[in-house]
Amino acid sequence: MTRTFRGRWFVGLLAALALVAAACGDDDDDTVASSDTTAAPAAGGDTTAPAAAGGETTAPAAAGGGIAAGPCADTPAATELTTVKLQLDWTPNTNHTGFFVADALGCYAQAGIELEILPYSGGNADEIVASGQADFGVSFHNSISLAGPAGVPIVGVAAILQKTAEAIAVKADRDEIASPKDLDGLTYAGFGGPQEVPVLTAIIQADGGEGEFEVVTLNTSAYEAVYNGDADFTIPFTLWEGIEATLNNEPVKYFEYSDYGLPNQYSVMLVTSQDNIAGKADLVKSFLAASQKGWDYAAANPQEAGQILLDANPSELTNTELVLQSAQAMADGGYLLGPGGHWGEIDPAIFSGYSQFLFEAGIISDADGNPLDAAPDWTQYINTTLLPA
Repeated sequence: MTRTFRGRWFVGLLAALALVAAACGDDDDDTVASSDTTAAPAAGGDTTAPAAAGGETTAPAAAGGGIAAGPCADTPAATELTTVKLQLDWTPNTNHTGFFVADALGCYAQAGIELEILPYSGGNADEIVASGQADFGVSFHNSISLAGPAGVPIVGVAAILQKTAEAIAVKADRDEIASPKDLDGLTYAGFGGPQEVPVLTAIIQADGGEGEFEVVTLNTSAYEAVYNGDADFTIPFTLWEGIEATLNNEPVKYFEYSDYGLPNQYSVMLVTSQDNIAGKADLVKSFLAASQKGWDYAAANPQEAGQILLDANPSELTNTELVLQSAQAMADGGYLLGPGGHWGEIDPAIFSGYSQFLFEAGIISDADGNPLDAAPDWTQYINTTLLPA
């Protein structure tokens, strides 16, 4: 599923800095065309680009045949709409549900926004936002913590997920692997992200192991390698690949990061550019407020929200049960709403805590690629003032 911060991250970072440099001096309006709109394969292998957002505004049928009342049903759309471009990190999945919901229920139109969802095209959402080709992008806590100190001018403005959604996974029938220390000497099927080995090493060592293991970079083939026995463990998103494994009769067991002392992270986040915050703060606020309505609806009505996602992306999302179970798990597991009861909330202490872990692992570098000697003020890479109070 959402893997763009992994093996391609350093290439993406260099591209981001180049694109930012090329964009300097440009003063385009809100609508800059994406350079590529070909979607990457989804987990199920389909390569058709997702349907453009903005077409469907009818509230979905609720489970059982009723209609779930939308949060924006009583207010008409604004007479003038400003195009806002949202860059996805991968083919549509439940990390994107609330944006499709807010669009389908008319929340963006009510806020004076015409949403254009840019499909994943092999690039990095951070670089696309930094270069001005999109207004917002779906990103990751890891990615923001790496990009900010390296000079990529993006800012995290909302936590799409409120807590860690990854875990170490092994096949459920591997009885000899009872805890992370048993992973010493085994083979990790990974994705090439700079944070992966430090995370795994810390967890194994916290469990009393040495933290010594083999690494093979397989990207999305990592899951199949574990299922087939060609590798021993990997790191899935439990809310998607984990559910998919169960549905495919390939059950796995997990070692949760939090059980071994790792700080919580906002696994998936929303970014915008520093330029947007400086020059288009009202538009940023309007987009976040409308998005929050869609995500809050998804938390309260996960089945209806999942169906909206399915209806908007019929070619990409062909496994209905996977989508609906994932949407339900996000809502039931407390992934969508913050302590204040709404989507998007960012606690600076949580953001800084996990970012500091990455710094202490020695993987945070400056714009020249040199490891940082001192930790930065991590709060400069987030903005908590733009969401509705």
